Amino acid sequence: MTVSVGDPPLPLAVTLERIRALTEERGLDVDEILDPRTLSERAGVPPEVTAALLRGEEGAGSAPRTPEERVRRRAAFLYAVSRGVDGRPYPVADVAAAIGAPVRWVDALVSGRKPPHLRHCAAFAAFFGREASFLTDTPAQAVSRALRPTLESLDYRSGNLMADLVDQYGLVSVSTRGRPLTRTQETLLLGMITGLLSAERHAEVAR
Repeated sequence: MTVSVGDPPLPLAVTLERIRALTEERGLDVDEILDPRTLSERAGVPPEVTAALLRGEEGAGSAPRTPEERVRRRAAFLYAVSRGVDGRPYPVADVAAAIGAPVRWVDALVSGRKPPHLRHCAAFAAFFGREASFLTDTPAQAVSRALRPTLESLDYRSGNLMADLVDQYGLVSVSTRGRPLTRTQETLLLGMITGLLSAERHAEVAR
């Protein structure tokens, strides 16, 4: 059984070319924009593989032999890095109840063991505010998709992305605790907000 996903992202080479051109045009710090560790957490790809992909090494890392193995790896990663409001990992029983799956199935999935089927994987990803594609993308696709909000914020033509976020999501303001942001940091922040709000809306629709 397969996991239903949306359209594939742009090829990573195309995404990187556009980002590098736009950061140069806007006088931004491309190394800060393309930080491997930050991208690794957003994409679910190991830092060393992410760094290699950013260097153009498309075959970096040991690729999962099957799509099912890729789903298990990404699901285990997603569970490991996610925390509830109390700062602790989500209880497996709570995740299972929320997505309507057996506890043993969720336990097997987050442990990296092979689940009996993939039927609940889309709901599992949505529980953590991710699209099903997070579980199924190749490493290059995952990094390209993680960079999409940043590319959108760089490529925004009206020059007022914050106003668009207010209109589209009802965002009122963003507090930086009195510290001014550099133009690069502002671009990264707006891209992150766009990605988080889009994922949150997707998760609400999926539940």
